[in-house]
Amino acid sequence: MKTGERPDSLLAGLNAAQRQAVTTTEGPLLVLAGAGTGKTRVITHRVAYLLRMGVPTEAIAAVTFTNKAAREMRERVVALAGRGSKGITLSTFHSLGVRLLRAEAAAIGYRPGFNIYDTADQLSLIKTILLDIRGATTSLDPKAVLASISRAKNRFQLPEDLIEEASDDWEHVVARCYDRYQSDLRNMNCVDFDDLLLLPVLCLEKHAEIGAKYRRRFRYLLVDEYQDTNGVQYRFLRLLVGPERNLCVVGDDDQSIYGFRGAEVDKILRFERDFPGTTVVKLEDNYRSTASILNLANSVIESNVTRHKKRLRSTQGQGEVVLWITTPDGAAEVDHVIRQVLNLIERERVPSNSIAILIRAAAQARPFEEKLRLRRIPYTLIGGQSYFDRKEIRDVLAYWMAAANPRDDVSLLRILNVPRRGIGTATARKLDELARESRISLLEAVSLAAGASGGFSPALRTALSHVSDLFGRAQQLLEARQFSRAARQLLEEAHYREAVDELYQEPTARQARWNAVEDLLRAVTEWERENPGAEFADFLEALALTKGETADDTRNEKKHHGLTILTLHSAKGLEFPHVFLVGVEEDTLPHRKSVEEGDAAVEEERRLLYVGVTRARETLTLTQAETRTLYGQPRARLPSRFLLEVEQSGHLRRAAYDPGEEATENDVQEFLELYRRMREP
Repeated sequence: MKTGERPDSLLAGLNAAQRQAVTTTEGPLLVLAGAGTGKTRVITHRVAYLLRMGVPTEAIAAVTFTNKAAREMRERVVALAGRGSKGITLSTFHSLGVRLLRAEAAAIGYRPGFNIYDTADQLSLIKTILLDIRGATTSLDPKAVLASISRAKNRFQLPEDLIEEASDDWEHVVARCYDRYQSDLRNMNCVDFDDLLLLPVLCLEKHAEIGAKYRRRFRYLLVDEYQDTNGVQYRFLRLLVGPERNLCVVGDDDQSIYGFRGAEVDKILRFERDFPGTTVVKLEDNYRSTASILNLANSVIESNVTRHKKRLRSTQGQGEVVLWITTPDGAAEVDHVIRQVLNLIERERVPSNSIAILIRAAAQARPFEEKLRLRRIPYTLIGGQSYFDRKEIRDVLAYWMAAANPRDDVSLLRILNVPRRGIGTATARKLDELARESRISLLEAVSLAAGASGGFSPALRTALSHVSDLFGRAQQLLEARQFSRAARQLLEEAHYREAVDELYQEPTARQARWNAVEDLLRAVTEWERENPGAEFADFLEALALTKGETADDTRNEKKHHGLTILTLHSAKGLEFPHVFLVGVEEDTLPHRKSVEEGDAAVEEERRLLYVGVTRARETLTLTQAETRTLYGQPRARLPSRFLLEVEQSGHLRRAAYDPGEEATENDVQEFLELYRRMREP
């Protein structure tokens, strides 16, 4: 806490609603924070206010959904409270879950040094289980099985729940697979991303003394983006709330757009019923967008029935009217948007990274990318392959995870024959059977097979001995706390560079791939220097929590030049001065699947449009085409019902489509020269 400052000095610059949200410290509080109304400011000022009121740092926990949001929250709190904020829990839900699991692992049958599996690790394990319970002829999709298990965990359903509820062959297979999956994870001392919430809940529920300990500690809880909570997160929070019920949740039901990830909007809608006596504060003063944009946003969302009533008010003036452009076809839509982009950059001198093209589905990006490349217009597509999805990065992490946790069979299985050692699929299967029969880990089975014939050839036993010795030396270095040396030596002795060289023949691609490995090795060295006394498992945990977020969460943090193309879901939390929201048509927005699912799904699609509209600060253009080529055939398209709902509001103006003229080569060269000058310091 900064000394010599009164608590009320924090309130300067806050509007009346924000001050109420900051100073209502006791009892349950629901802060309905509309888009652009300063919710992060409220959360961070509230934390600082609690500190100045004398609340101990260890009694405060603030949780959110992404590492980016947690870092921003921490930076702002430090700026407000200084060193007095040290010791506050400011983290994501999953980071808080990991912290609890590491401390209480023994209570639920785990050891603290567990590994955290990502999707690829999970799928590998699911495939093995399906082969065992269904045989080699199974046609079940492992991704579909894993998705069903993940949904069950997010709803806090355990294997026995699915077994009891199963009513057909598919549900019986999923239930059996889920049961075996959890058993195998526990035997390998591994967890998946969903377990980082499910297992803490089980721990708190089954062990009353542990639950009481954390409730005594966290006397003031704050939750950001509460509208995105799922069933297990909600249960986790309920178990942490103490008898004082000092729970403050901040969110906006109008921005609940992650139902496909398990988010349940009813959690924020029924908060007052769950916590009687709740104080409700509405933040409605928007500091981002013009009145024209917000009037349209209000008109869009007012058609939703299940919502808290609120209306955004602009502090930025009236601004330009929002345009609705109907083009003859999809190609004309692309041409129109690109012409408008060039006009903003060339004539109005707008920086290109102030412009965004928002799409409902990733497939909509392709025609825009093609045109932008043709015209040599720089752009960034948010999405695509994550750094952690690269094969070589996954291989390296598998080596390290297997060394850190000798019971991690899935990680070892991934790199058992990488680079090639003559240990084929049949051998791996035989080793897995040996491990199961002997109730030992796969690495122990490798060591056992290397020391006895057991049907293995001398050459194969030599290869297995190499693997066993390789991990034995690495584990000795890890035990000696020489983490960066262990990480590098393991790859060198495994001759992993040879595997990369074999996979990528083109020299530039080969070097680029190896550079990514070197980046990861440098990360270990830096982490080891910055975290004296920590364990190697802590480094792997930090990486796992980063992998657990979407590629978009990571990429959004990077500064870039050129306009941005991104999906509406990726745009949440971002803002741009100039926005083009394209393809606002039936079967796209709302999506056809949502229409088939019913009113609740359509309301979420309307919220998705609302989120897109409120990303714009100065200008907004909505576009739709009369026809599009789908599956090789031109198909008539209808404007979105959402456009028709607000057409009579006066907040949306239909503008005539102007085919314009194609940009000449001279136009392009002028643009490129302008773009170059704009990038110069």
